[in-house]
Amino acid sequence: MTTNTAVAEAPARREFPAVPIRHLPNRHMYSASSQSTGELAHPSADSAPTGRPTAYPVDVVVSLRREGTARLLRTLRSHQVLPALLHPWGSGAAYRSLLREPVSLSLLDVPEGAVTDDLAQRVHVLSALSSVVVLTPGHIDSVDLLRAGAANVLPRDMPPPELAGRLTAERRWIGTCTPSRDRRVRVLPQQVLKPRQLSQGILLDVLLASARPWCCHDLCLLLGTARAPMSRRALQARMLRLGERLTPYGLSVTSTVQWGRTTYTGISG
Repeated sequence: MTTNTAVAEAPARREFPAVPIRHLPNRHMYSASSQSTGELAHPSADSAPTGRPTAYPVDVVVSLRREGTARLLRTLRSHQVLPALLHPWGSGAAYRSLLREPVSLSLLDVPEGAVTDDLAQRVHVLSALSSVVVLTPGHIDSVDLLRAGAANVLPRDMPPPELAGRLTAERRWIGTCTPSRDRRVRVLPQQVLKPRQLSQGILLDVLLASARPWCCHDLCLLLGTARAPMSRRALQARMLRLGERLTPYGLSVTSTVQWGRTTYTGISG
């Protein structure tokens, strides 16, 4: 007797219509915005192919009114010209970042409502640390700011693409026309312990890195806030503590007093 064996056939192959391949956009190398503050987060550590802190044309954004500058960062985010973090005036972290670079570019943003009585003087002291581009409301005259040392003064209401292009061009111009400066005019011996407090460390860095003398009023303005300079008494107290730290190593802060004004010229030993 013959047994018939059923042979299972393989299921027929289904044909799908051809679908064009979609190329996903390249992932941006910087982090997304913060959910809590609305400001942009820090760029990732591996996002800087050059020796500069970031790949942005502007190294540091300094704000005289934080809320207005945060909105500006969000507006210009897609143009990739501003770093992700903004700093209030007087930020030690901002100053330290600028001092690390032989050629740096800072953006001083002056939103509506910011205190502008001493704006030219603020531009003057910040220009000792880096090249400065100032963003201002339309009612502020740019002549005094340019005379004070600003590399450029731009209106805040400029269309974002144009503003981004001008900032990129400013970096290009500074990179080709500004010679690299050796900011380390004086290097401390290795055995000298750096201050642990950021405020004291920034004061020491400023005195070491700048080739120009510092008037006490300029230092008070640089180390104060957007609302008011540091008091001269507070500056004197910081200088006293810094001197006490340097004395065991045979070093001291060099200063001269004339007509009620103290001028600091660096560290000597």
